[in-house]
Amino acid sequence: MKIARIPASLAAGAAIGTAVLTGAGTASAATTAAPAERPATVAQQAGVAAEQGKAAVRCSKWTTIKIKGGSLRYRECAFGFKRWVVGNPLNDTKNNNRCVWAKVKFVPKGPTKTYKDCGGAPTRFHTGVHSALDARVTLS
Repeated sequence: MKIARIPASLAAGAAIGTAVLTGAGTASAATTAAPAERPATVAQQAGVAAEQGKAAVRCSKWTTIKIKGGSLRYRECAFGFKRWVVGNPLNDTKNNNRCVWAKVKFVPKGPTKTYKDCGGAPTRFHTGVHSALDARVTLS
């Protein structure tokens, strides 16, 4: 019986769908392609990055902030010391021509981004990637 060696970069993804050999030396029915033929998935790349001592991308759960006349649904993502915020959507719920403002401040030192919605279609935003330890989001 001949056993093929799996490269170390693919060994990290063993729990994510690499071929499992049976006693007869054949691939299980759940696997349709050899690991070398498949492009690396994000999970496999994250496993390799963690193996090499690099941080993986982490995103928080969607959070909703509500005030009288508006709401904001957002999530914060991080990759090492890089942070960004995605707002989906910022919404003026009263449509009374008084705008709702979302402010994202990157701390300890970084830019402060502001976004507004004055009615009509809800506003979606992406702050871009910034060097920071945290991002503080407020709605007014």
